[in-house]
Amino acid sequence: MATTLYAHRLSQPSRAAEMLLRELAIEYDFHEIDFAGGETRTDEFDAINPFQTVPALVVEHDGETLHLAESQAIMMTLCRIAEDQHVAQRWYPGEQDIPRSSKIDQWLAWYHNNLRRFDMFHHIMNLHLTLPMLKREIQATLLEPLQEGLRPGLERLEAHFQHQQRSGHAPTLLGDEHPTIADLAMGCELYQIRAAGYRFDGYPQVDAWLEGLARRAHFQHVSEAVDAQGREIRQQSGDYLALDTFG
Repeated sequence: MATTLYAHRLSQPSRAAEMLLRELAIEYDFHEIDFAGGETRTDEFDAINPFQTVPALVVEHDGETLHLAESQAIMMTLCRIAEDQHVAQRWYPGEQDIPRSSKIDQWLAWYHNNLRRFDMFHHIMNLHLTLPMLKREIQATLLEPLQEGLRPGLERLEAHFQHQQRSGHAPTLLGDEHPTIADLAMGCELYQIRAAGYRFDGYPQVDAWLEGLARRAHFQHVSEAVDAQGREIRQQSGDYLALDTFG
């Protein structure tokens, strides 16, 4: 099936969608979209995705061309139409296993209000580029409130993984050996602040779960851009960022 992903690898939902394409062995064309430069607001992109967001997917399936926005809808659809359903249903079984799918859906719904809304990475990028006299003000007014907002979500995840460990389950959201699309979505969200210097010292189970995802070959490849951006931030930030004291 002809598949095109419109995305940017500094967008955490874009990375999750691309990682899944690779995990499902779906061949695709990649079109980088400069969302920060306004490319999502052009007439050309509006014809692809009127929501004007990345990622967006165009895929041919059963003689129809599907235009999809929103990373979670994209990932669910990819799992439904992938040729290798044995692999796809590990990530998201859909109607084939409704109890398991409902648990994945639950985590994805939780993710938006407890992790996604407290995204710090793009503020961190702006911070390391701004004038020195403004750095501490931006940290105090933007980053510290986001860090405090993120803390309850990390505590909930830590407690969940501790329970999984005590019960003898694997360190994934559902406790299976294989991760799901919920692990991908949330892992991409947290990995990018880790790349920029965030420490999860207070959340060892979260850190171990994240490390397990980061060892996957496709996760590593798609994360190269965010790793490079994170290294630049860490090398140039000095002590004003103080991310090692967060968490």
